[in-house]
Amino acid sequence: MACLRYMGGNKANMSTKSLELTDSLLKLLYGGPLEPVPWRGFLKALTAHIGCDNAAITLQLSREGLAPMLIWGENPAIDLDLARDIGSRHAAIGHMDMLRNALEQSGDILLLHEVTSREALLEDEFYQTVLLPYGVEQALGMHVREPGGLECNIGLTSSDKGLQFGKPHKKFMAELRPHVIQALEIFARIYRDESEIDVLTDTLDRLTIGTFMIDGRGKLLRTNGAAGELMERGETFHIFDGRLMLNGRSDSGRFRQSIEQALAARISNHKNDKNDYVRAFRCIDNGNENLGVLVRSIPRDRLSPADLGAAVVVYVTDAGRTGSFKQLIATLFDLSPSEANLAALLTEGLTLAEAARETGLTESTVRSYSKKIFAKLGVSRQTDLVRLILRSVAMLG
Repeated sequence: MACLRYMGGNKANMSTKSLELTDSLLKLLYGGPLEPVPWRGFLKALTAHIGCDNAAITLQLSREGLAPMLIWGENPAIDLDLARDIGSRHAAIGHMDMLRNALEQSGDILLLHEVTSREALLEDEFYQTVLLPYGVEQALGMHVREPGGLECNIGLTSSDKGLQFGKPHKKFMAELRPHVIQALEIFARIYRDESEIDVLTDTLDRLTIGTFMIDGRGKLLRTNGAAGELMERGETFHIFDGRLMLNGRSDSGRFRQSIEQALAARISNHKNDKNDYVRAFRCIDNGNENLGVLVRSIPRDRLSPADLGAAVVVYVTDAGRTGSFKQLIATLFDLSPSEANLAALLTEGLTLAEAARETGLTESTVRSYSKKIFAKLGVSRQTDLVRLILRSVAMLG
């Protein structure tokens, strides 16, 4: 067991502090990505375990013009307005943080006094503006990077009269380091997956395509906004015993059969079976006439439990709400009605002059609209605009 006899300010402190890794601390570290505020519980426990004033994790490293994404174990006891002011200053001069800049390689562990002298620190602008208002006189920093490239720093802080950081603390952080990297990788995977899901969900919402995710037990996992609206209306879909149900005698039977077949195909053990099931149908019962439904199985990793995660995805389109080609372009590319109308005309092959006559606008106005459309879509020519729109709509179709 590694133990430390530490000093408080210039006075000897005769107590000792165990710096051994504990199961409870590691449990909080690995559970950190699931917390509402990532690693808040771990940072609080780390502060108590070390005996310092506070601990923090920086998930977005500061650079000029960008404040860090900083999470404290304990909220610093300073005025809220002052905290906002410090945050603004941090964004402006974060690139001047000496300890942050000294932590260059993944795995680096440094003490603040190893980076600069006490005299230089007291004259440093970043220290005076950002650290001193928080009462930080001492700091220990560790920099890590997970395999996907996400970087973070973990910092321990203390006042001048608090715990004096030294070699035992660096050794402890070195033992903690591989666990931090693994926990950071878990967080990065969750964050990236959730970010991708959010983008796809937003796109489907904008296109008014309802999306239902169903797990291997046939239970509803999640919905996007468009699907939620369908359920709230209660005219077409409802939930019974955790399962998604479609109203109507004929439609409900086809829908239930499609879900069962998709689940069965997913867990099929036949060697030549690709576990890929797709079925689409148009609803026919009263109240469902405008609905188109597509049920598709999601390929399963042979090593994962069949009931874990999404197994079937259901897409629902409402012809009464999806609208015209112009509306599709508007929602897909965030164009105004006038811009979407012009984009549709250009996609049909009209020149700017012809589009001007068609819309009753002047050619200079049409040219101004076209420049805005090109900028929004990231293209520079009409041919590129046509190619992008037709390819995107074809893929969605």
